[in-house]
Amino acid sequence: MCGIFGQVNELGANPTLVERMAQRTAHRGPDGYGIWQDGRVALGAGRLAIIDLSAGVQPVFSEDRQTVVAFNGEIYNHRVLRAELEREGHHFYTQTDTEVIVHGYEQWGVGCIARLEGMFGVAIWDNLRHQLLLARDRLGEKPVYYAHSTEGFLFASEIKAILECPQVPRVVNQTALYHLMTVGYTPPPLTLFEGIEKLAPAELLILNAEGLHKQRYWQAQMNPSSTDMSYGDAVRAVRDALTQAVHSRMMSDVPIGAFLSGGVDSTAVVGLMSQATAAPVRTFTVGFDFEGDARNNDKFNVDTRFGELAARHFKTEHHLIKVNPDSTLAEIFPYLVAQLDEPIVQHAIVQTAYVSALARVNDVPVLLTGDAGDELFGGYNHYRADYQLSQYLSIPRPLRTHLLNPVLKRLPSEELRKLARKSQHAQEPVHRYLEWMRINSIESLDGLMTTPRASERAYAAVRDALLPLLNQPHTPHFADRIAFTSLNRWVAEDSNMRVDKMSMLMSIEARAPFEDHRLVELAYRLPLRYKLRERDFKRVLKDAVRDLVPADILNRPKWGFVPPSSEWLRTGLRPLLETYLSPAYVEAVGIFQPLAVQTLVEEHLSKRGYHLWSLWSLLVFHLWHAIYIDQTLKLAGNLSPQQLVDTAQITVESFH
Repeated sequence: MCGIFGQVNELGANPTLVERMAQRTAHRGPDGYGIWQDGRVALGAGRLAIIDLSAGVQPVFSEDRQTVVAFNGEIYNHRVLRAELEREGHHFYTQTDTEVIVHGYEQWGVGCIARLEGMFGVAIWDNLRHQLLLARDRLGEKPVYYAHSTEGFLFASEIKAILECPQVPRVVNQTALYHLMTVGYTPPPLTLFEGIEKLAPAELLILNAEGLHKQRYWQAQMNPSSTDMSYGDAVRAVRDALTQAVHSRMMSDVPIGAFLSGGVDSTAVVGLMSQATAAPVRTFTVGFDFEGDARNNDKFNVDTRFGELAARHFKTEHHLIKVNPDSTLAEIFPYLVAQLDEPIVQHAIVQTAYVSALARVNDVPVLLTGDAGDELFGGYNHYRADYQLSQYLSIPRPLRTHLLNPVLKRLPSEELRKLARKSQHAQEPVHRYLEWMRINSIESLDGLMTTPRASERAYAAVRDALLPLLNQPHTPHFADRIAFTSLNRWVAEDSNMRVDKMSMLMSIEARAPFEDHRLVELAYRLPLRYKLRERDFKRVLKDAVRDLVPADILNRPKWGFVPPSSEWLRTGLRPLLETYLSPAYVEAVGIFQPLAVQTLVEEHLSKRGYHLWSLWSLLVFHLWHAIYIDQTLKLAGNLSPQQLVDTAQITVESFH
């Protein structure tokens, strides 16, 4: 695991620039870095040593030194590929998975990428063809960014490395901003920087004398009608696939642990880890300090309680960190926004950074997660709600519009009122998706942004990005379309970026068994009725792990990875709110209406209104702007794991 970076410049690579790129991403490779340069090309990688600790730093070369690889990630089937390549006559000089990519490229060319099972951002320089290949893993666990400038073609695992080139402009991409304000992230190839792009999941890029070409090498197909698998067979297949995914991700020459929220997904992962090892699994949970506040403690520390229940059940060595909502949060938060490179509207960056820091100071550099289980198996409320909406939409439209909707809107049930409201926009797929997945309404952008016709432009941008994904699945259920689109967009560009950037800031490698592409392909073949059952979620997954996961966790209500961020805006983060959402700063940036922003701030602080998502998106954007665009906010030094841990409360219990 590491970070990659490099340059291709016909006038000659700039060794000073590439060295700065290495230093800028040193947190991704705390165990050293290497740079190779040959005339117009330079590749580099920092190393977080996980496999073959005795091996040197990257890049790694073929025997004739005509193929050079810089690699970020883990290849879980590298031993199988190594054996196949050795039978073909290839000779290895390390035990690393990186060298498998070198010989794989020699043997199979560009086709080697599709043979890799794992998470990765990879750069391959082919000196015989004078060709650069960049690739991102299937589910987008690892990012790859690139840009053209007067210094040639630049690429890196993090945008901040590319910005070490002064010729790369620091300009806001207006189209990307519409996405950020609507869905909370930017879809590929866009980033929030004009002129800097990113690879999509399962996409590779080839740069050679003929120019730049991109192509997909994998796409999961959602077609539940294509399988006649019985429910019992589906349960067994899910258990087998998840078991294999967890076991393959336990490959490590260093200590390995797990994020443990006490939800079904992370608990199942820890349970399977416990079965695969004699030693107690080391688990890590994050909570929040609410001393003397029983109501908020009960509301926001659900994961703390269920995490401990799971830890006791599996007899783990359990570590708990509690975040304090004091003034240190305002000092720490800008570092987290800076690490994102481009903002995502994701409150959970805070607790992800804290729990990663806790693992690092306890010398556990690899953690397994439960991410993406909800998108595969229908784990969120909106999947069931949309299924109910589909049933409601089967009623003739005149009857709904003129009789039922007016009645439902007057009922005390919020669920029924919401059903009536959402049915009004359900015929158009993008609107229907946004009803469940937006963070700000598109209509609100007209009164918030200075751009004329902002809502019209935002809808056009979001529609063009979402509609092709919404139209891909072969399914009669729109809930399936939501899940498919969310996995390809929200998981890849929001959730995975949160985990990658925050864990790597703390020099932690996070691995997601539910993002195993074979498990994804299986889940996409299963009908929705195998996943949703009346008011229950994840039916087939729960039955697959029923003998493993405690009943209290299987039956617990769905609860997201939610911090007390609304209150943080009124307390620990208030100094940042008052500075970077002040009328003076908002006016200086010039993208949002100062008076509209000030109204949101005043209403939220006084509790006359609830504007969490609007204010969070505005705050992270303006902090990002201060750090990266106008550069008025200068951060001193780096944020270390120990610094985070020192601001929190730590509990360690050994239940074994």
